[in-house]
Amino acid sequence: MPFHPRRILLTYDPAGGRCAAVVARMRQMLEDRAFEVTVAPLAEAPADLEPFTGIILGTPVSLRGNGPSAAVLEWIGQASGLDEKKVALFSAFWALPGEALPKLRARLAELGVEVVVDHAYWLARPAEGEHLLPAECMIRIR
Repeated sequence: MPFHPRRILLTYDPAGGRCAAVVARMRQMLEDRAFEVTVAPLAEAPADLEPFTGIILGTPVSLRGNGPSAAVLEWIGQASGLDEKKVALFSAFWALPGEALPKLRARLAELGVEVVVDHAYWLARPAEGEHLLPAECMIRIR
């Protein structure tokens, strides 16, 4: 049986550059695990999610720990077919991780979306635990 790499859309809110600070390394780690990765800020994310096995969605967290961002909430409200995909979440924060991931997970659950893993990246030490999300995607998005 031939091997076919799984396609993942890695999309994020670029506000403040927080998410972008971890995206390049995350992409490399996913590609090292044989995923075909499309990276795009939310505004440039493909409207058609059909070609993707999974979606990785990132939200910045404000200095006060607020999140998810309005742009992320708007995108998930408009993303057609998101409930048919396995979704991984990440946040990027400087001071406090806050409740961004639990709130985003709850909102997605209301929409019938399966969240398989989430991880908060502390930008002071972004490599700390950075392997967790790509490793879990390797197991759960197949």
